[in-house]
Amino acid sequence: MAIVNITEDSFSDGGLFIDFKAAINRVCFCIQQGAHILDLGAQSTRPGASDVGAEVEIKRLIPLIKEIKLLHPEVIISIDTFHHEVAFSALDAGAHWINDISGGRHDPNIFNVVADFGCPYILTHSRGNSKTMDSLAQYQNLVIDVKDELIRQIDSALSIGINSNQIIIDPGLGFAKTVDQNLFLLRNLEQFISMPYPILIGASRKRFIGSVLNETDPNKRIFGMAAIASRCVIAGVDFLRVHDIREIHQVLMMTKSII
Repeated sequence: MAIVNITEDSFSDGGLFIDFKAAINRVCFCIQQGAHILDLGAQSTRPGASDVGAEVEIKRLIPLIKEIKLLHPEVIISIDTFHHEVAFSALDAGAHWINDISGGRHDPNIFNVVADFGCPYILTHSRGNSKTMDSLAQYQNLVIDVKDELIRQIDSALSIGINSNQIIIDPGLGFAKTVDQNLFLLRNLEQFISMPYPILIGASRKRFIGSVLNETDPNKRIFGMAAIASRCVIAGVDFLRVHDIREIHQVLMMTKSII
């Protein structure tokens, strides 16, 4: 899954693809590099980011979705949003998946939209929002608590009418987790693989990698992400959400050839 941020303030590429033409060029580049899925985000979810609102997201996303459908009808389009209005407009315009980093907490009506369209839904573990999540990283038992909170949101989704085969889970690296907690979750990925849902991991260029590597520039964290990608292959993760498609694809190929 390739990351396409059409935002002004994403942590590693904010502003680079906010222009329509730049966004299309990024999309074409990602597909050329081997991306199977495009994850389009019009709202930054980095710590401290402000909510731009559904109207702005829709204005940024819909023309891009329509153009991608014309240029690359074969590619899967995922929409990174927690607003039900955005999810509806994007799916109605031809998008295929919804990637909700709030797991339905921010706007429970998103469950109704996903149920009505019958699309895949990435349900992420997180706490609070971009402004508050860093203060909410207290857990009794990290893996058990994250799994229990995921299950609680999954049960809410199922109760609305979402089918279990629509759900993909993401343990939410970087969302209300400290550096050590992110690393602990990576060490224990098999605990999530054992759940009856496909698993997506989104760690690309994140702050905890920079902390381990002592690297402040998000664009220079690719080797840290490569190590995580290899770990994910070994554990049996189904999807990886990344910025550096070609390089990480090579890591996946090499790891698979060894194990």
